Amino acid sequence: MSVLTIGELARLAGTTVRAVRHYTAEGLVEEPPRDASGYRRYGTQALITVSRIRRLRDLGLSLEQIRGLLGEKPRSLDDALSTLDDELAEQEQRISAQRKRIAELRASTQDPEIPGELGEMLRRLEAAGVDQQLLRREKEAVLLIIVTAPESVDRLTEAYRTLWSEPGHQVAMVEFSQSFQSLADEPEDSPEVERLVEKLLAGNPRLAEMAQGDPQESTGPMDALFLDYVDSFAPAQRRFMHVIAERVSRKEPR
Repeated sequence: MSVLTIGELARLAGTTVRAVRHYTAEGLVEEPPRDASGYRRYGTQALITVSRIRRLRDLGLSLEQIRGLLGEKPRSLDDALSTLDDELAEQEQRISAQRKRIAELRASTQDPEIPGELGEMLRRLEAAGVDQQLLRREKEAVLLIIVTAPESVDRLTEAYRTLWSEPGHQVAMVEFSQSFQSLADEPEDSPEVERLVEKLLAGNPRLAEMAQGDPQESTGPMDALFLDYVDSFAPAQRRFMHVIAERVSRKEPR
């Protein structure tokens, strides 16, 4: 005789009404018919089944693994626990390796996203006082190049080496970062755009050319991705980047 409401069933089994409904929807618990009052009443077998599911879940078994233990030809619980133990052992190894890697990263200054020399040079920019917003954008641009144009990574690395070859370049980079960020508040046709272009190219012509590369070297999809990336900047900053790209690709004599 079915006498338990779903709430009573959940309480006696040590679980929740939501869990019982989920087990029922998954086909692990048979849904009983409604009584004359319109309520579903559960019986002893449902209580036993839900109690088993709750205890097996506490052991870490998935619902699919539990399903195999509840069928007409149930799988051995010992086999299921052995499989679970193997899975947990693999997870333990992965977690141990991950924690070791995290410990190594925390003990070093290595950037997990941009390792090696490029990551070190970006950290130098941060230490030098480059604006944090520009630093974030610089990192995004480096990641974009690594993913879409790996053949340009060596040239980019050399450009950063040039930057750090002279202290004056580092000071200029910090000043540029502040000026570039200020463009975010300027209208697109602001004369500050051209002034900043002239200042950057006049101070770092070789660096600018190395970073841009030869205009004949088309990067295919990279061109479209670069334009899409530039569109995420403020209007005046966007215009600055387009002007820089155009001027450097012409390699106008200074």
